[in-house]
Amino acid sequence: MTRAAPDAAPDIPGLVYRQPLGSGGYADVFLYEQQQPRMPVAVKVLKREGLTPTILRQFVDEANTMAQLADHPYIVQVFRSETLPDGGAYLVMKYYPPPNLATRAKRERLSVEEVLRTGIQLASAVETAHRAGITHRDIKPANVLISQYGAPGLTDFGIAGRAVGQEEHDEDVGVSVPWSPPEVLYGQSNGDARSDVYSLAATLWHLLVGRSPFEQPGGDNSAYSLMPRIRATPVPQTGRADVPLSLERLLGHAMAKKPDTRPQTAIDLARALQAIEQEQRFARTPIVVLDESGHTTVADSRGQAAPEHTDPDRTSVRAPTVTSAQSYAPGPASRPATTETDEGPPPTTISGGALLAGIGVLMVLLVGTVVWAIGFRGGDEPSDLATDAPSASVTGGQGEPVVDIPQDVAIDGRSVSGGVTFLWNYAGVRKGDFYRMRIAASEAEVAQAEVTTVRKLPHTVPAKSGASVCAQVAVARAAGATSAYSPIKCVKGG
Repeated sequence: MTRAAPDAAPDIPGLVYRQPLGSGGYADVFLYEQQQPRMPVAVKVLKREGLTPTILRQFVDEANTMAQLADHPYIVQVFRSETLPDGGAYLVMKYYPPPNLATRAKRERLSVEEVLRTGIQLASAVETAHRAGITHRDIKPANVLISQYGAPGLTDFGIAGRAVGQEEHDEDVGVSVPWSPPEVLYGQSNGDARSDVYSLAATLWHLLVGRSPFEQPGGDNSAYSLMPRIRATPVPQTGRADVPLSLERLLGHAMAKKPDTRPQTAIDLARALQAIEQEQRFARTPIVVLDESGHTTVADSRGQAAPEHTDPDRTSVRAPTVTSAQSYAPGPASRPATTETDEGPPPTTISGGALLAGIGVLMVLLVGTVVWAIGFRGGDEPSDLATDAPSASVTGGQGEPVVDIPQDVAIDGRSVSGGVTFLWNYAGVRKGDFYRMRIAASEAEVAQAEVTTVRKLPHTVPAKSGASVCAQVAVARAAGATSAYSPIKCVKGG
């Protein structure tokens, strides 16, 4: 017997209503069964109560946006959408069985390997949206569904924005506070690629811990309490012994208070996550993105050797499959080469006596990648690196960079007449090193302080007697490599 649809679930030709799936602020989601071909589908239906032209327009934009990105394996596929005679609307999507990632993170402890894999897959989806000129603006665990094969599906593009030069709405952007960056919460930005990077990193932190980064168990976690913490409090450690320091640093770097000091693109974040996979000897997760021609390709990180069957005069890009990105790193047999090209130098065929030399080059590249990945963040302080992305200071084989990043910066200070003098030390001092300092009147204000370039130490900051001066420092090199910031040191002026 066909189950009758409730009042909120519309009668849709070719679909039979089965049951409710969930409800949000402005829409309900129901399970239907498509009749030809027979399969379950999820139908998102606008609520009639409180419906405004703005909400309806956002709903239509969501349908168009998701349809534009529907071919991506980690974005929920849209089959059709329609506006109803009474002014409502519905959206028919691929069905993902419960639970979503928010529910899973509450129920179980996700492994580091799964979180890294999920992060790379979601970063692939986000990068693809960005290349299409679309900013998601609401990335959070509840907006990540999981297919029956374990693949994530990014959904809810209802408040997605278009890049500059395309149509943009004038209304205020609704946000999900716990996973949103400071510049969006405080109205300095409506969101861009760097804000999506922040939200994705906050989502991964949530998956590791089971709550959002600045939520305090048992404390006041209202929006008004969370917002100042997000703006001024350093990103906390996950507290998990199995989370490597490199991942702690990367998440802190990606949730930096200032957008300019985060990874600037989702694919940068994906490649950093891949480097941690390599460091931990986990199975490799491919990065699936749209290439410059608009074709979906698998773009692995730079410096990877091609399979033996690949044409040695070009770099291979493999055709994407959902299975290959789940729990193992596909070999040549499961990832056929295409004629697309990827970034990085062409692979060199190694044979005979050159084999040992080739292995040596690969080891140099691996070490360089791991050093780059673990150098993002140290301690609990915000990691707003005030420099461009690291560039090569030593060159390995095939022209690949091996970045030499200063480590373990420690800062100290003492009161002097008329101010405070700061000194610091770190491992691997090199001629030509210079320094980025952030100085403020309190520890909470340091993260938002302007960066001062210092060429020599010690460095004295003028201050009235008894006035507090707080500072932290990062070491920079002419080649572009920059350390994580030191812990914050506060001293009262003499």
